[in-house]
Amino acid sequence: MKKWNWTKILAIFVLITLVASIVYATINLFLTPADAYLGEGEKTRGDYSLMIMQCLLGVIVLFLPSMLSKKMKFEIPDAMYIVFIVFLYCAIYLGEVQSFYYLIPNWDTILHTFSGAMLGGLGFSIVNLLNNNENVTLSMSPFFVCLVCA
Repeated sequence: MKKWNWTKILAIFVLITLVASIVYATINLFLTPADAYLGEGEKTRGDYSLMIMQCLLGVIVLFLPSMLSKKMKFEIPDAMYIVFIVFLYCAIYLGEVQSFYYLIPNWDTILHTFSGAMLGGLGFSIVNLLNNNENVTLSMSPFFVCLVCA
């Protein structure tokens, strides 16, 4: 029985939604009149341009951890990569494309809190990686890391 690679499945799903959003925003960029009066909630050409740029950067950033891990020869924990992909999806697709920044109060605050927790987890992952690396002679306890980083 084959085990599902959820990290890959999630990354492909986010990639497809970002690419579809790029296509959607590009089409609407050309279809939206430049000088027409837009009502509340309607997007301008500038909004679609920003959406295209954010989705393009999202696609690049989506592959950044795997490229870095191959180049620097270390493995990113699957849980950390999944959290990163979920954050990217929430920030770019839900936040910008689906307008959660405008529709849901405190969406930005929720994402900033989530990113703080994610970066804290990344810090512990790096310490764990360094502690388990035979080329590094330094060994740090998790308590010490919490005390110094807090």
